[in-house]
Amino acid sequence: MKKLLYTLLLTGTALTTQAQEVKWNTPGAGNPFLPGYFADPTVKKFGDTYYIYATTDGSGAGFGPSQLWCSKDFENWTLMPMNWPDSHWIWAPDVMQHTDGTYRLFYCQPCNLYEGIAKTPRGPWKNILGESEAVLVPDRFVKNAITLDGQTFVDDDGSVYLYWGTWGIYKGFGCGAGKMTPDLKGFSETRLIPNTEVTDFFEAPFVMKKDGIYYFMYSSDSCHDSTYHVQYATATSPLGPYTYKGTILKTSADGTIHGPGHHSILQEGDDYYIVYHRHDNPHSTRGFHRQVCIDKLTFRADGTIEPIEGTHSGIGKLGKSILTSPNLAYRKPVRASSYYDDHFLPEYAVDDNNGTLWRPRGMGQEWIEIDLQKVETVKTIWTQFEYGTSYYQYVIETSVDGKTWTVFADKRSNYLAGSPMVDFGDTQARYIRLTTTGTQKNGFAGALWNIKVFGKYETASPQLWMGLSGEDWNGTEWKNDGGMLGGAFRLKAGQICRQRLKGQEAIVLAPGSILEYTSPVLKSTQIHTATVWVYKDSQWTSMDADSYLTDGGIRIEAGNEPLALTNFRYYNWKQEEAEKQYDAVTGLVRIQPSDRHKRGLLVSLSAEEFAVGDTVAYIPNKGIEGVFETQNAPAIVKEVEGKKAFSFEGKQVFRSSFPLPATLADNAPYTLEAWVWNPELSENECIADFTSSHDELEKIMLVNGTEPRCGMLNHYGWYEDVGYKDAAALAGKWQHIYVEFDGRTEKVYINDRLISSKDIQILVKPIQFVTLGLNAENAWPFTGYLHSLKLWDEWIPFEK
Repeated sequence: MKKLLYTLLLTGTALTTQAQEVKWNTPGAGNPFLPGYFADPTVKKFGDTYYIYATTDGSGAGFGPSQLWCSKDFENWTLMPMNWPDSHWIWAPDVMQHTDGTYRLFYCQPCNLYEGIAKTPRGPWKNILGESEAVLVPDRFVKNAITLDGQTFVDDDGSVYLYWGTWGIYKGFGCGAGKMTPDLKGFSETRLIPNTEVTDFFEAPFVMKKDGIYYFMYSSDSCHDSTYHVQYATATSPLGPYTYKGTILKTSADGTIHGPGHHSILQEGDDYYIVYHRHDNPHSTRGFHRQVCIDKLTFRADGTIEPIEGTHSGIGKLGKSILTSPNLAYRKPVRASSYYDDHFLPEYAVDDNNGTLWRPRGMGQEWIEIDLQKVETVKTIWTQFEYGTSYYQYVIETSVDGKTWTVFADKRSNYLAGSPMVDFGDTQARYIRLTTTGTQKNGFAGALWNIKVFGKYETASPQLWMGLSGEDWNGTEWKNDGGMLGGAFRLKAGQICRQRLKGQEAIVLAPGSILEYTSPVLKSTQIHTATVWVYKDSQWTSMDADSYLTDGGIRIEAGNEPLALTNFRYYNWKQEEAEKQYDAVTGLVRIQPSDRHKRGLLVSLSAEEFAVGDTVAYIPNKGIEGVFETQNAPAIVKEVEGKKAFSFEGKQVFRSSFPLPATLADNAPYTLEAWVWNPELSENECIADFTSSHDELEKIMLVNGTEPRCGMLNHYGWYEDVGYKDAAALAGKWQHIYVEFDGRTEKVYINDRLISSKDIQILVKPIQFVTLGLNAENAWPFTGYLHSLKLWDEWIPFEK
């Protein structure tokens, strides 16, 4: 498909001006204030730094990784990884500082609560009860309180209370609550706060105290849609009883502030702010692409809370900006290789608005180009990709005339995730062009919340500037692919080899060898932490690397003995001792990028290969190599209304001799086509299960049943599945089924009729085998006829 070329010149009349109402796509709008999909936010201020702990969203079911956002000014935020939790689900984290000086992290999985302990608000964390999965609050620890969404409250006397709950709407149910023991490892008192006190309590309790009144705030209705909203009740004791007061925050009349809820409160002096999540614009199908917003909370003189009208403007900075120069790219003209549709325009990449996104049409090498309108000094470029918790590979080029281009930053082999991605240089340029060349996960297009260009070195974002292990030696240079600065150490003298020493990939410098790295931002006055692992006396030892630092670079020189190194780290901020100790025993991790080498047709089978009456135990695959082999009974080839077909009678089950390639993993685009004849559709019948995993959203399953939610296509996703209300009418007729998924929108056609079109995200895991006639869980037998079946690992639009 030919790519569209889009050019837009932003003018004073092209978009809403700042003097007018701030809408969801107004340039410079302050809500959402985080660039990405995050939910269930807890806001805290420790020292001079603001922290947001949140569920990582946009991945289908609130899967990790563990992370936090931090900011000095509440406007420019940096995503930082944490070591724990290391679980599949990391929902609704909350962090507090205890009176003993330690920090405590509470988070949940369905349906247990866990507690971690650390010496810094960033970790490293460990489960306070020992094993990583040791449970603090099991499900129904308090009768009729389903354990989820734990949140702490510290009273004036230092007593710590924990609140939790979800689905508290049932009769006799509500919110679990308890006063914790001084060591925060248990409870001295617990209580069910029933939904007769906190009306329509569903989940997400948050308790605060003001002027002697305890405010119990919570979310009601479904987090997936517009009904989600925040309510509150009050009491004179932290455990109640509570008296219901009303609604604080709900969906706006125009629907652009959609499903607000699961909040926390920030107090700044006498001002209070509510930090909450709400759905993205345009709204995703499942409602799990949530974003974090903030608005002011007002208390009336009588102690009641004034209902809030959520805004797109937010509150702006709460401190002096960490930036020292203006964003030169703001509202400048842009061109792009493509754009998905009018909801994802190229101009949205330069509007400094975290609620708008430029999304390219395809998943290949897509580019965006900014015209600064005059030649400027360019020293720093910040890029905020759609998913900050996954890495992107890209190259940034600059030009003074739009014809001759120079590489500003080469991140084509980057494996560091982050937001913002920060690149430094020193050039004169009018045009800036970013091209995405690869991703950590299939189906993650090179979409951007923002790209920002500065004329000075903007170094305040706290990040890992250098991260190199032995795996980063490519034979000629030591590449900084795991560090924000990119670039590489150059070999200036001697020789180097790569060697595995005591479980670690390392580089070994021969005596007298010299490695040098240069960067304009590596200054002797720069606050930093630099460490490296050195192999001595047959063991690895983490050492301070300051002796290697020079003004403007790093120089590593081997003396009279070989020098073996790995895990070189340089942070542009000062680590606490606990963080250094963690790095001293934890190596850098490299995750391979997604497989972008499409195979095309993966599965192709047809009854036309056989004669009517054949007994078939093996069906050749005309896609990638392999066959489908019967696991029970062979299939008989019959002719049905002019087409040859394999007959399935509920006992025919075939399994592929081959796995499907990694190009189909994660959220990868795919296309599926089949001809099916079913004499009578049961509730669920599985024609083909293309996946061997079992968890939510990990399925691509072609089914042919009357189940209204998932009778035609099943991802184990509920919202992502496809049923068909007229499925019964398909009985006794040939069905031409065609499914196309471009990485965002999945469309299902039956007999040339579009029966479903919706944006989804799937999480396909490595596929060991494909199953015909039954699903991988040995359920939903198919009783009908299959003429042909095809599967591609690419998006092929439907054509009649």
